[in-house]
Amino acid sequence: MQKNNISTRTSNEELFHPLGYHLSHQRSYGRAIIWFFRRLADAKCDILKNRTNFFEPDSFLISFELMTILPDLSDLVIEQVIIAHEVTVTVHAASPTASCPCCGTTSKRIQSRYTRTLRDLPASGRPVKLIVSVRRFFCQESTCVRKIFAERFPSLTLPRVKFTLRLQETLRQMGFALGGEAGVRLGRLLSIPGSADTLLRLVKQTKLPVASSPRVVGIDDWSWKRRLRYGTLICDLESRNPIDVLPDRSVETVSARARETSQHRNGQPGSLIRICSGD
Repeated sequence: MQKNNISTRTSNEELFHPLGYHLSHQRSYGRAIIWFFRRLADAKCDILKNRTNFFEPDSFLISFELMTILPDLSDLVIEQVIIAHEVTVTVHAASPTASCPCCGTTSKRIQSRYTRTLRDLPASGRPVKLIVSVRRFFCQESTCVRKIFAERFPSLTLPRVKFTLRLQETLRQMGFALGGEAGVRLGRLLSIPGSADTLLRLVKQTKLPVASSPRVVGIDDWSWKRRLRYGTLICDLESRNPIDVLPDRSVETVSARARETSQHRNGQPGSLIRICSGD
């Protein structure tokens, strides 16, 4: 009874005290906030538990549909994700075996491990870095020239390359559109890594499409060095694509190139080609 009287007196004092009303409301408001965040945390845990293997020990798998900021990692296992001024993702191969790049023999004998650091497209303005744990295997084929080989990730990157495939394609398109220095300036604004030499190297490594046999050819001279050295530019006037650049503008050089093109056109010697000169 004494405890009840004390509690009643305390509650009455809170009600009639100038600050008692506000104190009681602050307590109820705090309990409501705690209840809300607990329910929110439970809901998030349920979503993660249903859609990903988030609570697996040591690692969890994330598919491409659930995490679009990363490339296709269906054959990799994500160990850790750190989000700071940049996104760092640590991954390793999901398969316990790997195939030798020379003979194609599957091996599961691990010789050693090392890590590769790859750069990927930015996510929400943050640079993305992939730390890939790579295993070296013993080749099981005794006649193979490679006794030890490293596993490869063809869907992610190429051997001895520090960029993912989709970042390489982005840099290549930037190089085609803007060139080296201008592409680097745009890359800095978009948090895309890469130097001017990298952009130009990717442009030069691009395989050109096979050109069809031209029917209408345009020929004009241009100067390697004005008043000292001139060359000849040959282009396809129908597709507006360049065909060749000759080292000089002499008649003999141009005639030899025209005969070579005529002989290889459709495998029929003597095929006619319409030539339009800039002169």
